[in-house]
Amino acid sequence: MNATGSQLAGTICRTVELGVTITDAAVADEFTHLFCAPVIVDSTCADCGMAGRLRDHVQRKVTDLPIVGHPTRLHVRVPRFTCDNTECGTRIFQQRMPALAEPRAKTTRRCNRWILQRLAIDRTSVSAVAKALGLGWDLVNDLALSETHAMVYEQPGHFDGVRVLGVDEHKWKHVRGDGSSSFVTVLLDLTPVVDGTGPSRLLDMVPGRWAKVLTEWSMPVNRCFETESRLSRWTGSPATTPLRPRPFPRRGR
Repeated sequence: MNATGSQLAGTICRTVELGVTITDAAVADEFTHLFCAPVIVDSTCADCGMAGRLRDHVQRKVTDLPIVGHPTRLHVRVPRFTCDNTECGTRIFQQRMPALAEPRAKTTRRCNRWILQRLAIDRTSVSAVAKALGLGWDLVNDLALSETHAMVYEQPGHFDGVRVLGVDEHKWKHVRGDGSSSFVTVLLDLTPVVDGTGPSRLLDMVPGRWAKVLTEWSMPVNRCFETESRLSRWTGSPATTPLRPRPFPRRGR
């Protein structure tokens, strides 16, 4: 593919967001295959910070967003380098590409966000998303869970400022299984709703009935609810059922 064609293809597919440029493309059955290379070659060793010497290339295959309704695979030609620093513990390393995907991940970062958007906002089924990407149901479900976990738990100050805690339980499993709980307790930060500053925030989802969960859910109780904290529990839809606030149960340190 010539330079002009590569630039046009990269613009249309927005691969520059991933730090790669398209060098070739092919269609095979339902799949669109894009062959790419890094926009910028970075030979810096992550351990010692010195520039390495080019050794060879490896191909990394990841799933990206569908193109005109067809599953897409990126084949990225990633350079590998030899570190000549005798004091460094790394001998061979490949270029890091954080904008593209997590290490050893099978999907791009933006693909993971797209999966969550399709499921949570567009209310598309896991099966439909899996078909659009050409992936298995289990993998798409695991990716959605891991992305949600990162959004909920890996944000600095996630529990800061929580004064009103909303609690509800949901029976998500209606068949007998392996003995695990068929209920899940959903914990929300209702402080923005009470203050009129915004919508509620998801804090956690814990297997089990709400009363038992609150006696064991000690992570934010001691750390974040030291001041005027209230607990609100509702049954049914929170949009139609009034909240019944009561004092939050205190726990010892």
